[in-house]
Amino acid sequence: MDKQFMQRIKIELCYALPNASPVLIPLLVESGTKPQQVMAYLSAPQLNDVQSLLQNHSVWAVFGKKKNADYCLLEGDRLELCRPLIADPMSARRLRAKREHKSGKM
Repeated sequence: MDKQFMQRIKIELCYALPNASPVLIPLLVESGTKPQQVMAYLSAPQLNDVQSLLQNHSVWAVFGKKKNADYCLLEGDRLELCRPLIADPMSARRLRAKREHKSGKM
């Protein structure tokens, strides 16, 4: 398709740096854009943040659902850059349950 006639779609990029509030950036990108290609639409400070997160093997998600690199973004998608988990959720839940049981909350 001719670049001149490419349709643009509205998406949002969402990410959070450690110990900071989430950042939500509205973007207008070309139809068919893939998650990695979104970086071309970012300003320099935003790009630095995203690149630092990507170096930590983060994954892309859309509305909380993990997406592959070949996913084509759709109108209204919220593209999320997810950091690696600090703790295993199952282990953390077990520890909380054990503490609550010992303290008599159950």
